[in-house]
Amino acid sequence: MNDPTGHAEDGQQQLANAPRKAAPARRFDFAHKVFQIEHGLFQLDSQTEEPVYTVDMGDLRANLTFNSVRTAFGIGPADPDSKLLDEVAKALAFVRTIRPGDAIPSELLDGTASWRIEDHHRAAARGRISVGLVAWMSGRGSAQQMSMLELAKMAEDPETKSRVQQAFGKLADELGLPADRRGDVVKQIDRLVDELAYVEALRERVGRARRILDTLKRLRAVYKRERGLHDEIERTVALSEPPVHKLEMQIAEVDAQTGETANALRTLPRQIAFIREVRDRLHSQMMKWDDLLEAWHGMTAEHSTRVQKLVRDTYRFVARHFPAESEWVR
Repeated sequence: MNDPTGHAEDGQQQLANAPRKAAPARRFDFAHKVFQIEHGLFQLDSQTEEPVYTVDMGDLRANLTFNSVRTAFGIGPADPDSKLLDEVAKALAFVRTIRPGDAIPSELLDGTASWRIEDHHRAAARGRISVGLVAWMSGRGSAQQMSMLELAKMAEDPETKSRVQQAFGKLADELGLPADRRGDVVKQIDRLVDELAYVEALRERVGRARRILDTLKRLRAVYKRERGLHDEIERTVALSEPPVHKLEMQIAEVDAQTGETANALRTLPRQIAFIREVRDRLHSQMMKWDDLLEAWHGMTAEHSTRVQKLVRDTYRFVARHFPAESEWVR
């Protein structure tokens, strides 16, 4: 498990006081005319996953590596365009495509997330913290096994709200704050909710990946009399289980590190840095899954040509993206 207490101390106070809104956008404003080609964009190559500049070449799209662009168009290492290409390479961990002139993702500017979440993610984060505070007050209970809906309802429950208010006073004492600064505790919890809301959004996406795996397991019974497809489903399940488990473990890592609110508030800047580190890593990994999650959305374990195609697509996906997991599968 990553230990946030190992992060450097410098800059922590600045992080703690950082605004909740992203900083004014900077843009990928390239100077060279090659970056003004119509429909030109940056993305990861579908085969090598290397950052490339893709442009129209008649009826084809050409993928140009950044080094080939630099060499072909005389863009030296000290050229501002070369440095922007380095930033593009980093930014493609957070967005799937970038066009010249697009805003630089806020992850590279002030650490905030550039992607959107919904109100129910924030409500779930607040509910999880509320349940944690009540458990801390009573010395028992856990929020880890509750659904988003249950957590959101818990956060709005009058009795829970009352007990959370009591917890604020106790937290203020734990943090050594005088009674007239109880509002500081509320502000710090709001900061924690803002950060953990993104983890809730990721939890939802990881849960969809788990549901794909569960559906595949049920399909083994549906296709038990069709040996060829049944074996393919078995291979797909075997390949899918390790990466899905690794995704879930990263969520569990955040839960374990931030589950005790009092401890989280004592080292809030470090906790925020830790949450953002896991958030960015997990978001980058989940972008690979998003098309597959959408394709499986609403599907059930039934006998159909569409399901058969999804099984094959899923097998190709996991075999390609997780070769380490596939080495032992024959």
